[in-house]
Amino acid sequence: MTDQAKEEGVGDANGTGDRSLGDDLLGLLERLRVDPVTWRERFRWRLPAASSMGRLLAVAVLAAACGTSILLILNAEAKLTESRNYSVMMALLFVIVLVIYRLSQRLVMRRACLSIEGALDRSRTRIAGKLMGLSLREVEAMTRGRLVDGLARHYEVLSQTVMPLVWGVESLILAVFMLVYLFYLSVVAGILTIVVVGLLVVSYLATAARLQATMDAAGKADAELARLSEDIVDGFKELRLNAEKNEAVRAEFVGRSREARDHRIEAGSIVGELFVSGNSASYLLAAGVVFILPILAGGEETGISRIVTAVIFLLGPIGGIISAAQQLATARFVLGGIREFEQEIEARGEQGSASPGRINGFTSIEATGLHYTHQSSSHDDTGFVVSRLDLSLAPGQAVFVTGANGSGKTTALRLLSGLYPPDGGRLALDGQTLPAQAPQAYRELFATVFADFHLFASPYGLDTDGFARLEAALEGLGIRNKLPDDLAQGYNPNTLSTGQRKRLALALALAENRPILLLDEWAADQDPATREEFYRTMLPRIKKEGKSVILVSHDERYFDCADARYHMEDGLMRRVA
Repeated sequence: MTDQAKEEGVGDANGTGDRSLGDDLLGLLERLRVDPVTWRERFRWRLPAASSMGRLLAVAVLAAACGTSILLILNAEAKLTESRNYSVMMALLFVIVLVIYRLSQRLVMRRACLSIEGALDRSRTRIAGKLMGLSLREVEAMTRGRLVDGLARHYEVLSQTVMPLVWGVESLILAVFMLVYLFYLSVVAGILTIVVVGLLVVSYLATAARLQATMDAAGKADAELARLSEDIVDGFKELRLNAEKNEAVRAEFVGRSREARDHRIEAGSIVGELFVSGNSASYLLAAGVVFILPILAGGEETGISRIVTAVIFLLGPIGGIISAAQQLATARFVLGGIREFEQEIEARGEQGSASPGRINGFTSIEATGLHYTHQSSSHDDTGFVVSRLDLSLAPGQAVFVTGANGSGKTTALRLLSGLYPPDGGRLALDGQTLPAQAPQAYRELFATVFADFHLFASPYGLDTDGFARLEAALEGLGIRNKLPDDLAQGYNPNTLSTGQRKRLALALALAENRPILLLDEWAADQDPATREEFYRTMLPRIKKEGKSVILVSHDERYFDCADARYHMEDGLMRRVA
């Protein structure tokens, strides 16, 4: 990685490098709080590293100096024009300064954007890595909306605030330079400007805390609305079949939508107050220069036109600062959400290594007295319990698991595959007891198609041989013609029927070439011919290759295909054949 890339925070996806300019800028943004009560304490932050931040600040100061110089040149040339003089050198100097002004502004904007987006990229990938190291149990305890917000949506909102905030900082520096120039033109005009700006600051301090609280409330309302929206999409079939349920969900959606609306209206009103105050102050400043300045100066003030021009130029930076104030509240709210999400992930337990490991084969897997308790709520109430799970598996063996819905079959499969950490009992591989958090190498023994399986839009993780196995499996399952010619470019699983999606999922599992194939009621959505082909032809072929199969099944006519059958009832497993 180049020095520039390191400095700007680009390319370190794992976040293992030194703290970058982007990290410093985000940290500074998160610590920047303006509160009418405790502002003195909250403005005491640790300044970022001087090297990268100093260079960026130097370029911003250069841009502000050039912007002020443009005004100075224009006023000087206007004075020459009044005396019917014209300076070519002034025009040339104007062009040079304007070019430097534009280049330095673009450099600041690009450098800040590059640094902050690099820091956001590292934060996003670091948090994703931590999340993907959690157990399934911990991830299931978090809502899908919160997961999506923490991994994607918060970053999208934060990225939209970057440019307005950078422009606001540039505007602040430019306003300081303009104010110095205004004092040079007229001390009285400078004092008037400070008074007006002071009124703006007081106005912002009076609304900052209320704006932040309103943004927090609006964010929570939006999160609830997003959760309910997901419920509507996921449960659309159920809603269309039950008018009362449909109406109740619709009523709640309307209520949540209005709650979000009210909070957004309040936030918009506060922001509107800031803009109105800014515009009013701008007019007040111009009026003060025109009407009050001559009186205060006792008629001795000259160059009113130049002072008015300077004031007009100052209005632009003031507008940029006011616009950035609202973006600051949004950015701080979103940054807080990202930090809380990462802290929640870290609090949910130690992240194991997500790096893949492989065991070429096994001689035996033994589960003895495994038990597991689902947590039914955030209050640690006891949910469904798998109280005793005993099962043995050998290479080339087909084990069927039967039982009524809700008897604990899926939980048993997740325990056996290492997705759930057991609360007790013993799970052993080749005679060696595994820890509660099964190592990744053990989980790599399994290729799975759960009842709630998810199909990615691309066959991730397959090498050349894997693609060859996928092609063969798709042909054998009769759905190769339903997919694009180039599987590596991806596909749309939503164009397939439920049975076809399950066949694709099985083909992908076979392509992974794992020692154990774990199938949760795979044949339930297949037509009779496909079901017959699977049990009588595919299953024996898989066993002949030395692979083991753990299969949840209700197909009694095919129980003779099992080498061993276990039955589950009320969380208890017993061998029946």
